[in-house]
Amino acid sequence: MSSTSPMLVEAICLDQAIFDSSLAKQRWRIHSKFAHSFNIQDETRQHLAVIASDQMGYVPNGIYLHPADFEKIAEEIQIDDLLLIQGLSVKFPKSQLLLIAHTYQSFQNELTAGLRDSIWDTYVTEIKKIKKETGYQEPLADVFTKQNDFVHSIDQLCSEEFPWQRRGLQFLIGRGPGLTPSGDDMIIGHLAARLLLGNRNQKLESYLRNKMIAVNDLTTDVSKHYLLCSIEQRFNQSILQLIDALSCSSSQISEKIQQVLTTGHTSGADFLVGFTRTIDYFKEEKHG
Repeated sequence: MSSTSPMLVEAICLDQAIFDSSLAKQRWRIHSKFAHSFNIQDETRQHLAVIASDQMGYVPNGIYLHPADFEKIAEEIQIDDLLLIQGLSVKFPKSQLLLIAHTYQSFQNELTAGLRDSIWDTYVTEIKKIKKETGYQEPLADVFTKQNDFVHSIDQLCSEEFPWQRRGLQFLIGRGPGLTPSGDDMIIGHLAARLLLGNRNQKLESYLRNKMIAVNDLTTDVSKHYLLCSIEQRFNQSILQLIDALSCSSSQISEKIQQVLTTGHTSGADFLVGFTRTIDYFKEEKHG
């Protein structure tokens, strides 16, 4: 009985971090499937990668295919199917995906320019125009004045007192429905804001990392992946582009905000809550 050669498919774009040796030495499985993407997870449950058609914005550990190639692979796989990442290929039951494509960076280096008041004023003006609601069903534009448990918890993350930071994390982690709960998106926004401001908090990051790794059911596997990436300063391309726009004199701030807002149902808005509230907190603190 002769065996059939696997169908060869080439990726069109992928995150440079996919070539990290830690991602290539484990057995993987199909974690979850959606219309234009599916997630794969390693056997330790510490790594996740996203394989998608080119209709999505680039994300950490993303691998992108032509839509027709994506459809072929999506049709042959089922959740919990086993696969192997080896060398420059991903081996599926009937196909082999070759990782020989253009790469992008999901990593943001430490920023030193700071955020000028004039650029921040432009950003605030744009945020106040947004009508879209957040995961807690209130307008994003109210983030500067609203007081609720989510906003209060973001303020706690900004505190210099670690017990308050811990309380903020305990409220936010896994809070809200969906593949990436609103509270998690807000934490990612908080960490991105600290990076932009040059105000990272190593104790907060270490606590969050250890908590994510030690306890498996605090939040969804997908959200855990993005939280761990954000601790490593790895973000979606739309977030990196917003950070770049805010770190220099840019006329593209409104456009970059809108790109972030297209993420998920409310994920983009929830990210902007954490991001905006954190910057506002530290700006107010600085100006007394």
